[in-house]
Amino acid sequence: MRILFVHEVNYLNKVIFEMHEFPELLALRGHEVAFFHYPEAPDRPRVSLRSKRTRISGRVHPDAEIELITPPTFGGSRVERYFAPLLASRALRREIRSRGYDVIVLYSVPTTGWQTVAFAKSAGVPVVFRALDVSHKIRRSFVAPLVRVAEKYIYRNATLLSANNPAMAEYCVRLSGRVGPTVVNVPPVDFLHFEEKVEADLHGELGLPSSAKVVLYMGTFFPFSGLDVVVAGMVEEFKRYADLRLVLVGGGALDKTLRDLVAQLGVSDRVIFTGVVPYSKLPQYLKLADVAINPFRPELLTHVALPHKVLQYMAAGVPTVSTSLRGLRGVLGEGSGVTWVDGPEGVASAASALARKDPSELAAISRAQLDRVRARFSKETAVAAFEEALTVVRRQQTHD
Repeated sequence: MRILFVHEVNYLNKVIFEMHEFPELLALRGHEVAFFHYPEAPDRPRVSLRSKRTRISGRVHPDAEIELITPPTFGGSRVERYFAPLLASRALRREIRSRGYDVIVLYSVPTTGWQTVAFAKSAGVPVVFRALDVSHKIRRSFVAPLVRVAEKYIYRNATLLSANNPAMAEYCVRLSGRVGPTVVNVPPVDFLHFEEKVEADLHGELGLPSSAKVVLYMGTFFPFSGLDVVVAGMVEEFKRYADLRLVLVGGGALDKTLRDLVAQLGVSDRVIFTGVVPYSKLPQYLKLADVAINPFRPELLTHVALPHKVLQYMAAGVPTVSTSLRGLRGVLGEGSGVTWVDGPEGVASAASALARKDPSELAAISRAQLDRVRARFSKETAVAAFEEALTVVRRQQTHD
């Protein structure tokens, strides 16, 4: 099949998740894959009044090759985001109408999502909308009501809606009144990458005592991440345990707030910021952790999401503490080995206590987590199921 993926983030510098994995895995299975992205915050800002096509190697799977399509841009600044729907539309319409795609996989909502659905409908190309989150809740913005309208339009009119968990599917149907086909396709997890034996030891590089008990967060510092609550909660744990450290791997909107808070609370020697880390090195950082955390605030946005970081923690064998979220808990089920808490306020104490359990008990927790994620998120099974969904949509469109 000729498959076009469309998203409104930068393929080249966005933190790696399924928007990279599915296209690259499908390319490795022999499909011709293109990706239309939005060049937000590029490493090297540049002005271009024409679309640019580049053959690139995969970021997760270097043996995969996809065609990356970059629409016209004035440098990818934050302000440009508001004009992007107009800047990208002409190039997107031409791409859909002239390239003979069999199916489009859509991740985008406000920037290029609603246009994709409209252009594809007129061109007779089926669209599979891949629902991962609540777009109008991700960023606080005066355009949030318009984003919600775009969500409803896309959810209702996509040929197929593919959600990453049942709670997400229910949200999309409830918001839009969708009557078309809706399925749940879980994301792939690269077990080989996160289970790999890691020789490098980063304790010295990060200034961590070799005997430190490490609580680790990995991912984007979203406003809803609950990290500010965790940092505040860790102060009491730091007083109780001299060997306890908090390592924050990543960056994002809360970065400065968190750094200021750490300084204000006088715990700069106990909290380590690594910055954004290349995907290839994530296993080295996860090896540091005695416990990994997902302290998301329990709200609509997080309840229907499926935080990929938790699956990666589990695949790496790191005992995990997470806020109890409907989507995540619904997919993992009971007996997953994850320690659930009601909200970010309970994460610090739960993680500190978990880090001090008997090694044999921690090993049993790691095995339970790994068994669960292996059983439900095999990349071979996940990509085969998603490929089948695309094939069925294409076949039905052809018959219609």
